[in-house]
Amino acid sequence: MPTLRGRLLVDGKLLTGTLGWERGRITRVDTVGEIGGADLPVIAPGLVDLHVHGHGGFDPVEDVRGMAESLARAGTTAFQPTLFPEAPERLGATCERVWKRVDELPQGAFARVVGLHLEGPFVNRLAAGALPVHDLAEPSVAGLRAILGPATGAGRGVRTMTLAPELTGAAELVGELARSGVRVSLGHSRATAEEARRAARSGACGATHLFNAMPPVHHREVGLAGFALTDAALFAEIIGDLVHVGPEMFELALRARGPDGLCLVSDALRGAGTGCERFHSHGRDHLLRGGAAYYPSKEAGGAPQLAGSAMSQLEMVRLLVSRGVVGLIEALTMATATPARALGLEKELGALRIGLAADFLVLRGKELTLEAVYVAGERAGGGARH
Repeated sequence: MPTLRGRLLVDGKLLTGTLGWERGRITRVDTVGEIGGADLPVIAPGLVDLHVHGHGGFDPVEDVRGMAESLARAGTTAFQPTLFPEAPERLGATCERVWKRVDELPQGAFARVVGLHLEGPFVNRLAAGALPVHDLAEPSVAGLRAILGPATGAGRGVRTMTLAPELTGAAELVGELARSGVRVSLGHSRATAEEARRAARSGACGATHLFNAMPPVHHREVGLAGFALTDAALFAEIIGDLVHVGPEMFELALRARGPDGLCLVSDALRGAGTGCERFHSHGRDHLLRGGAAYYPSKEAGGAPQLAGSAMSQLEMVRLLVSRGVVGLIEALTMATATPARALGLEKELGALRIGLAADFLVLRGKELTLEAVYVAGERAGGGARH
């Protein structure tokens, strides 16, 4: 049985100990009950990304295999490929095509695909953000069935759908999605707190990229953002590049919900992890600047429009810790245990515990250099990437 010694992230503490695994499962977690060993590497669960559009020059529609391999090298060992909106019939066909390719992925060198995340099309046009408005659709059961297929979302891999609960017909879809076994995440929305609360009572359980593409908190109407900050019904995604959400607001969210209520997501586009300054995606040219991706304004001389991120989850962990926004344990918890719980996979992923999947990272030094990545107990080629 192979083993590694280091500072293990166990139950919210970094404890000196030994991790062992066999046949893809963790079989040994021995700790000596002390916090220390600064010269030892940090051994943390593999990161779980609920919201990522691409990485390493790949996206899920064109090459989900390349994306899964690139993410594994960057420290994300499980993810939800996130698809942009399309007309329901086209989106259903896209899901089916992507999921068929997912079924062909081998274990080991590739991050696990734990279901597709559909960011739309049933979202508010007035809160579309970087989503293409012409591809959005009005909520309808017929449109939903065209996406999910004849039974539930399982046949096409749909695990999460972002929708705006205030739209006419959206309330019915929340219930339909819950009955179909699909997570509902509220986002790209102008919902009031009461509209968000009603959706949560009907089964919604997430908030898509907190603060982004939703109204700011107002002192007389806290809206969706305020509800996500004050009610544990929703696991709130939060982007950690410190561009989409500034340091002070990030700290506010952490004080309100704690690391057990926030899921660190990359919202990365295909240009992330390439080192490039420009890339093309979904009919738009993008430029990368300061850890975020932008696309040019349609108006001459207009400011570029903020789109997704240009960072992986691990890069965000490093940034948040180095800037003193959160501690290392908090950052890792938001990227591992909390998203695993949000997906209902806490008995499989997101922790160093006997019986769980042997997905973990080895991080070295204050810079958190990625020394190794393991998926199902097999080294995935993390190496000396930063």
